[in-house]
Amino acid sequence: MEVTNIADTINARISKIESLCAELDEAGTNKANAIADYELAFAVAMARIAMGKVNQIEGEQLPEARPATVLAKYAAGLCHKERANMEIATNAYKSLNVKIDTLMATLNAKQSIMRHMSKEVNM
Repeated sequence: MEVTNIADTINARISKIESLCAELDEAGTNKANAIADYELAFAVAMARIAMGKVNQIEGEQLPEARPATVLAKYAAGLCHKERANMEIATNAYKSLNVKIDTLMATLNAKQSIMRHMSKEVNM
């Protein structure tokens, strides 16, 4: 009876891993798109600031003298939403990887238990 329960648990874990792997493909695409969106927004923001087309960020006036060393910080501020989306997509991708790894570890443990129980039943 216990062998059957363990076998059912193993099959359920395998199904869950397969499902998460499918989600991982989509999460990887979302992560890549979010990174590309951020990189593009950042480059455009840098260009706009360097050309003087942006004079304020979130209602705060930028100084007339804009040292090159702070342009990246200003551009990052302009792209904060894209950066947040990139971080969310990256974390979703990492989270799926951790879930898959965890399920794989528990699957291996269940398979070991199954092997030992199967040997006992066959004795």
